[in-house]
Amino acid sequence: MKFTSKKSALCLATAFAAIATCPGIAFAQDADAAAEDDTIVVTGTLIRGVEVAGAQTITISPEAIAESGSSTTMELLGTIPQVANAFNGRFDGDPRAADRQQVSRPNLRNLPGVNAATGSTTLLLVDGHRMVPMGVDQASFDPDFIPTGAMQGVEVVTDGGSSLYGADAVGGVINFITRRNFDGFEVTGGYDVGDSYEAWSAGLTAGTSWDGGGAFISYSTYNRDNVLNADRSYAARGQWNAAGTVLSPSGTQCLSPVGQTSTFVYFAPFNVWSTNTALGGSVVPVGSPCDIDAESSLLPELERHSILAGMEFDFSDSVSLSVKANFGDSQVTYSAYALGDTLSPPAPTGVGTPFERRVVNAVGFSYGANAAYVDRDQTLDLQVYGITPELTFDMGSDWQLKTTGYYGESDSSRRLPVSDRSKLAAYVAAGQFNGTNVAAASAAVITDILNFEVAGDAKQSLLLGRAILDGPLFDMPGGPVRVAVGLEYNRDQASLRSGSFARDAIDNVAFRNASRNVKSVFGELSVPVFSMLDLSASARYDDYSDFGSTFNPSVGFSFQPMEELRFYGHWSESFNAPTALDSVRTADARFIPNAAAGVPDPNGERTATPTRDDVLLLEGSGGGLLPQTAETWSGGLEFEPLDNLKFGATYYDMDFVNILGAVNPQLAAVVLLNPDKFIFNPTQAEYDALLATTVNGPSQFGNINANDVGVIIDRRVSNLSAARLKGFDFFVNYLFDVGAGEITLGLSGNKEISFLLTENANTIDNLRFDNPDFRVTANVGFQTGGFRARLTANHTDSFNTNVAVAQTEVENFTVFDLALAYEFEEGPGAFGGVSLRLNVDNLFNNDPPVFRQQRNLNYSGFTLGRIFKFAVSKKF
Repeated sequence: MKFTSKKSALCLATAFAAIATCPGIAFAQDADAAAEDDTIVVTGTLIRGVEVAGAQTITISPEAIAESGSSTTMELLGTIPQVANAFNGRFDGDPRAADRQQVSRPNLRNLPGVNAATGSTTLLLVDGHRMVPMGVDQASFDPDFIPTGAMQGVEVVTDGGSSLYGADAVGGVINFITRRNFDGFEVTGGYDVGDSYEAWSAGLTAGTSWDGGGAFISYSTYNRDNVLNADRSYAARGQWNAAGTVLSPSGTQCLSPVGQTSTFVYFAPFNVWSTNTALGGSVVPVGSPCDIDAESSLLPELERHSILAGMEFDFSDSVSLSVKANFGDSQVTYSAYALGDTLSPPAPTGVGTPFERRVVNAVGFSYGANAAYVDRDQTLDLQVYGITPELTFDMGSDWQLKTTGYYGESDSSRRLPVSDRSKLAAYVAAGQFNGTNVAAASAAVITDILNFEVAGDAKQSLLLGRAILDGPLFDMPGGPVRVAVGLEYNRDQASLRSGSFARDAIDNVAFRNASRNVKSVFGELSVPVFSMLDLSASARYDDYSDFGSTFNPSVGFSFQPMEELRFYGHWSESFNAPTALDSVRTADARFIPNAAAGVPDPNGERTATPTRDDVLLLEGSGGGLLPQTAETWSGGLEFEPLDNLKFGATYYDMDFVNILGAVNPQLAAVVLLNPDKFIFNPTQAEYDALLATTVNGPSQFGNINANDVGVIIDRRVSNLSAARLKGFDFFVNYLFDVGAGEITLGLSGNKEISFLLTENANTIDNLRFDNPDFRVTANVGFQTGGFRARLTANHTDSFNTNVAVAQTEVENFTVFDLALAYEFEEGPGAFGGVSLRLNVDNLFNNDPPVFRQQRNLNYSGFTLGRIFKFAVSKKF
C-alpha cells in the first residue's frame, strides 16, 4: 500500500527550484548559543553549526534541569506549556483510566489519540536517534530510564519533523541529550516528603579523560511510595447529588454486600411476575455503597534503576569513535480495594403457579469478606537495554561523515488480578457461592475463582543503522550553502502474548511475533541567500516492508532585516505509522467491575441501568490500520528591542487525518461522537456478537449474563478521527543587573485558537467544552555568586463544561513552585564542590479545581500538594 503524496513531491521540487530567490527565515528560541559552535548539530536539523530554519526550538539547559527538582522526565517536561498532558497534569500514567498508560508519553500540541494508539505522535530521541520502544500495549521509549546524572539537556522542536527523522514526529520532536564525557566523581542524594508521601533518590557519576578520549558511567535510583486517593481530598470519587453539593461513595462491590433483594409474585390473571407490594412482592435494598476508590492508587509505588555508560576515543585527527550503553529496570505497583464482583440474575419468566413467590438477589460483593481472600496488586515491570556505537570521519574541507548504530531490547509485563467469572457462575449455579454471604464460601471456592488475571508480556527490539554526510557546497552572499544527505535502516521486532488466564498460565502461552524493516533516504539543504535571509528545505523517503512508502518534505525560511528582529516560517508534512506491536495485537475482552456509572451521560439519554454495574471492554487492534498523516504550517517573529529583553510568538495550523486511536470512555464528547462504540444495557444477542469478535471472550466470558453488563465499550484501535488545530506559542525573557546580582523574568505559553475534531462524520469544537485552551508559565529568578532562587507559576485557564453536575465552568488552576540552590566552589574541604537544593512544589498547597463528574475524575489538573524536595551533591 502506498501513501506517497504527489502534492508533497511537487511542493519540494518547487522549493528547491526557487531556493535562490524565495524569502526565508529560521527561528530557534534558545538555539543561538548552540549554533555558535559549528561542530554542534541541534535538534531539528542534520547540518552542523546552523540554526533550525523556520521552526521553534525550546531548550532546557542542565542548570534548568537541576533547578526544576524533577524526579521524572514527565515532571521536567511539565515545565513546558506545549506539552499539554504534563503541564499541570499527571506525571505518571493514570492507573484508573481504561486507556491506562504503562509508559509516560509526552504529547506536544495536545494531539488527540495519544493514550490510545501503541505509538506516539511526538517523536522521542536520545542523542539524536531512536530508542527501543517499551510497554505491553505501547511502543514508545520511556526517557525516565536516562539517569539524572547523565542528562545534559533537552531540546524540543514543536513542528513536524518527519522530513528528517521519519515516523512519529507529527506534533514535534523531543531530544534528550546525554553528556559526552565526565572527569571526576559525583554523588547525589535526594529526599522528597509531603502529606502521606515519601520518595528518595541517589546517583553516582564517575569518569576520567585522557589524551584523545575518555569514559564515564552514571547510575541513578528512584523509589516512591504509593499514594492513595484517600490521601488527597480532591481525589474522592463517587456519585454527586443533583445540587452538586454532596459526593457519596458509589462502590457496590463492598465487604458488606450491596444491592437489592427482589421478591417476585406470579399474577396468573395477567401471566406476569411482579414485585408489586399489593400482590405481596417487594424490592428491599441490601447494604450501603462503600468508598472503593479511596483504596486505589492515585500515584503507584515505583522503584527504578538506570545506568548509562559512555566512552570516546580518537583514533586520529580525522577518525573518532563514541560508544554509549544503557540499562534500566523498574517495578510499578498499583493498590486497590479488595477484589469484588456483581451478580444480577434475570427476573423470572415463564408460567408459574398462582401467587408463586421467587426471590432474586442482585448483589455486589467483595471477596475480601472471606478469610481465604489474599490481596494481590496490579504490577507493571519494565526492563530495557541498548548500545549505540558512533563512528565519525573528518573528510576534509569541513565535510564530515557520521555513522550511527544502535541495538536495543525491552521486556515489559503487566499483571492485573481479576476473578474468573465463568467459575463464579458455575459455583453460584451449584449452590456453593452466595453473593449475600461471601464469608460462608469454602476456601477452595474462593481460591479457585480468584486464581485468574489479565496478563500481558511484550518483547520489543530495534536495530538501527544510519550514515549522514554533511558539509559546504559553495558560497553565497550570506555564507556557505550547506547540505546533509543520509541513509538509514531500521528493523523493529515485537513479540506479544496477552489475555485473561489462570494465574501464571501466560507463561505457557506462545508469543505472537511480527517484524518490520524501514529503508530511508533523506537530505537537507541550508541556503544563506543574504546576511538577512536564510532558506532551508529537507525531504525524506521511507520504504516500509509492511505499509509501503512515504515521502515527507519540509521548507523553512528566516528573514532578519535587523539584528534585533527576525521573522520565520515553516511548512511540513509528517506521518505516524502503526507500530510493529500493532501487527501482533489481537482483539481481547476484559471486565471492569463496578465501572458502568463512570461512563459519561452527556444528554441524559444514554446511560446504564443502575443495577448493571459491569463494563465489557474490547481492546487491542481493530485490524486494517492506516498511517496517520499531518500537514503543518507555522510562522512567527522574534524581537529584541533592548539588551537582554527578547520576546516572540509562533502561529501554527495543523491538519491531522487518519488519527489512530481508541475511544476514551471518560470523555463525554467521545461518547457523543462515537455512538457505535458504546452499547448501553446490551441485550444478550448484542453481548454474544461482540464477544465473538475477540480472541479470549467466548472462552472466558461466554456464559456471563448480559444483565450484569451496563455498557460494552469498543476500544479497539482504528483510524478513528481527523482534527484541525490552530494556535500560537509565545515567550518573553528579560535579564537585568541589580548590583548585588542578576534578576531574570520569564513568560511562555500556548493558546489554542481552534481544535475541531471529526469522528464518524460528526464534527465538534473540542475547545467549547471540557478542555482548557490556554496554558502559561511565568518565573522570576535571582542569582548572586553561588546562590540561585526561582519562583515559577504554572497556570491552566478555566473552561466550560456540559458534563459536570450542577457546574457550567471549571476554574483555572495555578501552581507555584519554589527552587533554592547554593553551589560551593570546587576545591578542598568538606564543602568544596557541594551543591545544596531545596524545591517546594505547589508552594501554597493549591488543590486542583473541582470538576464534578459522576463516578469519574472529580478534579481538573493534577498535583500531590505541597512537596518538599531536598537534594545534595558533591563533586570530587
